Amino acid sequence: MLQALLLAAATLHSPADLGPVPADAVRVYLVRHGQAFSNLDPEPDLPADQLDRLTDLGHAQSRGAAAALQGRAIAAIYTSPAGRARETAAELAKALGLAATPVEPRVGSLKVGKNPKGEDDDWDYRIAEWEAGRDPVPPGGESMAQMGDRVRAVVADLAATHKGRSVVIVAHSEVIGAFVGLLQGTPPAKRYPPSVRNGSITAVEAKAGSLPALVFANYVRPEPAAAK
Repeated sequence: MLQALLLAAATLHSPADLGPVPADAVRVYLVRHGQAFSNLDPEPDLPADQLDRLTDLGHAQSRGAAAALQGRAIAAIYTSPAGRARETAAELAKALGLAATPVEPRVGSLKVGKNPKGEDDDWDYRIAEWEAGRDPVPPGGESMAQMGDRVRAVVADLAATHKGRSVVIVAHSEVIGAFVGLLQGTPPAKRYPPSVRNGSITAVEAKAGSLPALVFANYVRPEPAAAK
């Protein structure tokens, strides 16, 4: 359901369609990081720090997102602590003329936690729970509901400090999907899989004290037509 809603929203708008930011609101562009080596299937046999880096395609996707955000008067870029997100944020900052990309831990990837056997980072267990309609909080982990709430808290802070401005958050597929699901009233267990594409842009507008409004989701800038 969420995938269909994301794809439908993506056909309606892009950054270029938007006018000025309302004076009493903040406009937040949520960018999923570009393709990382950890996104490849099969996953290459690399150390964890190398898996958390962008591929050449990931760098290109990040530059595509930056091109789509040109002229949007971006005031700041906040990024997940993950290496793939920080590399994406660096590409955006370079293209948009911003000097720094502060790390915001609250938009980091899902804390998977332990399964009932005490094993760490068991995605198969979490996926099976979501498919069964449950959204557990395992030891050392968090639920999709909690993840959506922490992103909402970040956006609320930005609404209080960046009125009339646009900012970017570089995050992860499940993080953006959990937040979009919250805005659309999707039950937490149904927010996975999110199907948020690498290098895509989702936009919300938020005013202090109110639930953010989804403007568009999962927009990817089209590739330039090849010269004939």
